[in-house]
Amino acid sequence: MKEINILWFKKDLRIYDNEALCEAIKDNDILPIYIIELDIWSQNTHSHRQWQFCKESLLDLRNAFNEIGQPLIFRTGNVIDIFDEIGSKFKVKGIYSHQETGDWLTYKRDQKVREWALSKNIIWKEFLQFSVFRGNLDRNNWSKKWQKNSEKNLLKAPLRINSINFDIGEIPSDEIFTFKKETCPGRMQGGRRKALERMEYFFSNKLDFYSKDISSPEKSFDSCTRLSPYICWGCISLKEIFKKANMSKNNNSKMLKSRLTWHCHFIQKLESEPEFEFKEYHPFFKNIREKNNELLYLWSSGNTGFPFIDACMRSLNFNGWINFRMRAMLMSFASYNLWLPWQDSGSELAKKFIDYEPGIHWNQCQMQSGTTSINTNRIYNPIKQGKDHDPKGEFIKKWVPELKKVTDTFIHEPWLLSKFNNEEYSKLEYIKPIVDISKTSREAREKIKEITQKKGYWDISKKIYLKHGSRKKSTINKRPKKSNNNKQIQYELNLGI
Repeated sequence: MKEINILWFKKDLRIYDNEALCEAIKDNDILPIYIIELDIWSQNTHSHRQWQFCKESLLDLRNAFNEIGQPLIFRTGNVIDIFDEIGSKFKVKGIYSHQETGDWLTYKRDQKVREWALSKNIIWKEFLQFSVFRGNLDRNNWSKKWQKNSEKNLLKAPLRINSINFDIGEIPSDEIFTFKKETCPGRMQGGRRKALERMEYFFSNKLDFYSKDISSPEKSFDSCTRLSPYICWGCISLKEIFKKANMSKNNNSKMLKSRLTWHCHFIQKLESEPEFEFKEYHPFFKNIREKNNELLYLWSSGNTGFPFIDACMRSLNFNGWINFRMRAMLMSFASYNLWLPWQDSGSELAKKFIDYEPGIHWNQCQMQSGTTSINTNRIYNPIKQGKDHDPKGEFIKKWVPELKKVTDTFIHEPWLLSKFNNEEYSKLEYIKPIVDISKTSREAREKIKEITQKKGYWDISKKIYLKHGSRKKSTINKRPKKSNNNKQIQYELNLGI
């Protein structure tokens, strides 16, 4: 039987700067394969829009492989069953892939694949996709390891690889999936070619506006890199973006590189503790919130009665992307003002994002819900956020047309119109606020504060910090936090968020 190596693609959909590919071809011919795993795609964090982006990226990747001599193989089903199929026709010497920090299901799948490979005496070699490391990790030295890995040279794609006689398969019809079809008209298109186009456009035309426009829901759509979907699916590598940023002397390049560092910092947390997808960082916050499907639906569809919240959500539903500040605000509103479990609202947001990255997403969901105990709790006021980042209500009127005739004076708080012109207010075909923003914010603060004052809370918090906290120095910085009993300790984080 012919000896081969399997090159298993997951979320590293490129042939350039792909270490697994470069290593796999050194001693054997390779069989490059992408496996559509229906159990993973059927999760409530996955969606039609994500699959469309992935599919476009896969077609782009197949074209890249066609050009160097060996088509990309497609299969649908269980990974181990498909590897057994390959093993019945070839002698598999090794499996090569990138190291994935995915969701809980991919984590358990990888455990099974590892056991299978061991039983078959097949070596499985995994290579870093990001600067995220496995095994026992000293957080005090993480930044040094990150720096060393990020400065590695870019790897060129092979010019030619030998073709293997094997049924290449096809991408299955969309009908095979369980998620409902949807339109996401503003969604970016997948694939490496599109990634390179976007990167070139940003660095050539928008880098100067990056820091100024990053918090604006409208301007950030063009002035942010919007490379996150391509990073998520591996159409482009972080090292490529760093190299491009290093070529520029613009101060905004430094800001961009800092945010890319946070990208790896957050994923490292999930790598170290995969349970954070569904388990609170701090156990004292377990089950403190209540399920409410009606409130969840109104929030998810952009019908809360708060214009800026609804405009941001409707924009996200249309585009599959929105900037970081608006993501944080949407999550904060769901967690504090609607008091919804972060797992429920987090799942809703996950399937809306074409750049859903579990390691970043679930950490941010917990941060914006106050369950980490090591981050500052931020209860965003959506009215203030709207006035700060959409002062004239132009973004609101674009996405909430029910309010397009409302003047700037009332656009952020249309309910105040009733005090001056109740007849005009009654004609608005816009939902009234579903909660009292001041009352729910106050109640949320009181509930969180009560939990932090329980015996043993800060002892657990310190342990969480030691394992997951970001710090520039090797010592813990701590400062007394003033309180009634002067006994609480607030641990500082250098997250810059």
